[in-house]
Amino acid sequence: MCRLSVLLPYQAAISCISRTANGAPEAMQVVNVNYQPEYVAELVTRGLVAKDPIVIENFKTFKLQYWADTIRRQGELTDDMHQIFSLAEDFGFHKTRAGCGYGHGVQNLNKTEGSFFCYHGLERSSRTEEILELVIPHFHQALSRARNAPTNASPLTPKETEVLKWLRQGKSTWDISVILNISERTVKFHVANILQKLDATTRAHAVAIAIEKGLMDLE
Repeated sequence: MCRLSVLLPYQAAISCISRTANGAPEAMQVVNVNYQPEYVAELVTRGLVAKDPIVIENFKTFKLQYWADTIRRQGELTDDMHQIFSLAEDFGFHKTRAGCGYGHGVQNLNKTEGSFFCYHGLERSSRTEEILELVIPHFHQALSRARNAPTNASPLTPKETEVLKWLRQGKSTWDISVILNISERTVKFHVANILQKLDATTRAHAVAIAIEKGLMDLE
């Protein structure tokens, strides 16, 4: 994520991955990019991480969220939110109260593992959102690989691997059906198998997993 700061000038970033059960994170593993360790420790000590609406929203939806939108939907601020804002300001994060930042995460197909990526101090921007939507599946897979021992044996059939190759090229179901001379229904069948075997939620997520596991060439 340090290289990402070249494209997106965030003030601070942190990420985590955990088991998920009933929509809640368990056994969370944290990778702190450049938040002050004292700040993170204070959040944990006060039990504010699990009460942060940004974190709660992430593990409910695993969708891109701009903080201001999530905070606004909370309505009247709770005592916990006032504590979160005050603590952030004590550590120099003066845009937190205004909701200046992005959060995003990915959950695997079986809903047993989920991630959260937090970027503090980013103004709302369609460009920023496009970049995050593109890179977060890859970041999730990197964290998942660190958490779980990877396997080199490909679970995909040759035909599924071929379909995945075209998915990586951004081809639609119809495009692939024409290229491989098969029906769109057959393409959808192969895509469903790919998602199931790779434990992926989207086509982009499947591509990220395949690249991370070395199941397809980088070229």
